[in-house]
Amino acid sequence: MACLRFLHFSRPAPVVALQIVCDTGHMMMRGSVIFDLDGTLTDSKPGILGCLTNALEAHRIPWTEPLDWFIGPPADQSLRRLMPDADEARRAALLRDYRLCYDATGWAENSVYPGVYAVLQNLQASGWQLFVCTSKREDFAVRILEKFALSRYFLAVYADTAGSLHHTKTALLRRLLKEQSLDPATTVMVGDRNFDIEAARANGVTSIAVTYGYGTSEELASARPDHTCHAVEDLLSILTPQRCSD
Repeated sequence: MACLRFLHFSRPAPVVALQIVCDTGHMMMRGSVIFDLDGTLTDSKPGILGCLTNALEAHRIPWTEPLDWFIGPPADQSLRRLMPDADEARRAALLRDYRLCYDATGWAENSVYPGVYAVLQNLQASGWQLFVCTSKREDFAVRILEKFALSRYFLAVYADTAGSLHHTKTALLRRLLKEQSLDPATTVMVGDRNFDIEAARANGVTSIAVTYGYGTSEELASARPDHTCHAVEDLLSILTPQRCSD
């Protein structure tokens, strides 16, 4: 069984006030928003790909194509795609060196996307319950959220732990919904990769794909999200109350 757990942040829970959103003329109630981390809240590409490139060079593994797809899934899963013919010992050695680099410097080579603070503040003030659901290792996720003063917006973060080797975003989201007693019908998942959209659909949650992250337009289109946002601020047009036309 995968070792998945969540961390509560120490701040008072906001008053839950379900929001009414107008979508193609239909009324929908929403109460909780679950955010992915990498490529959704923060631009972690410099640190992740910098450390990955260093590890590949150190292990003499040639790679000339783009590596943005590496960001999002658990690193050990991405390494199986990157090194399909390598044995587990060789992948484990590269993963160790990658994580040593990321632990030392890579995690901080990161930035919050413009507009994120304002959107989170607006949603929190409106009564939305906010959560993070990420395949990133828990210690890294918490460190990043605290460094960039993002933890104050979230009730809890669900992430991978150091001992977890096998899990899916779908399973992690399912656990979040169960342990936080969230109704899928009043919950929204926001993410930049197909894994986020597929996890939302599998759990009966409304999905919002953001195109400013690391998923390609083809990937996101194939995932068939319920909504698509091209900028952080676009989230508010979907998540804040609007008056439906008669």
